[in-house]
Amino acid sequence: MVFIDTDVLSIFAKIQRLPLLFTVFNEDHLNISTAVENELQTGITKGFDFAQDIIALHSQGQIVTYHPTTIDQQFTATLPRTLGSGERESMAICKRLDAIFVSNERRVKHHCRENGIDCVNLSEILRALWERGILMQVDVRKVITEIETKDNLKFRTTDPIFK
Repeated sequence: MVFIDTDVLSIFAKIQRLPLLFTVFNEDHLNISTAVENELQTGITKGFDFAQDIIALHSQGQIVTYHPTTIDQQFTATLPRTLGSGERESMAICKRLDAIFVSNERRVKHHCRENGIDCVNLSEILRALWERGILMQVDVRKVITEIETKDNLKFRTTDPIFK
């Protein structure tokens, strides 16, 4: 079971490659928390067109929303407020369900590690795309260029992706 944070969903939506997330995780649907869904709805309100693509997948049942339980809310309250509400809520649900959390925030990965939550970041996804034969390395490099152009995210180095 895989939960995706707003940051990774938006990156893949902006480059119009959301299907790669389903393929790399070998899932027919991906999961989000209620707070992530709210963040996406806020994006639509602010006019972010890419959020429409994500919500469309949600409407088709390919992205499923999980609502936090009381136990999840209690765990969420123990996490630093410096993390976003979607990140905290998703981490709590992932902890309870022993699910994978996908986020591109270093501090999220740190707190996941501290709390025994499996966390995957963007570089690990990109590496898996070529390691699993989903894309060739040259195509992953094109994806990186698209991300840097359309999401304005700069990779310090791509060494961890291609080593």
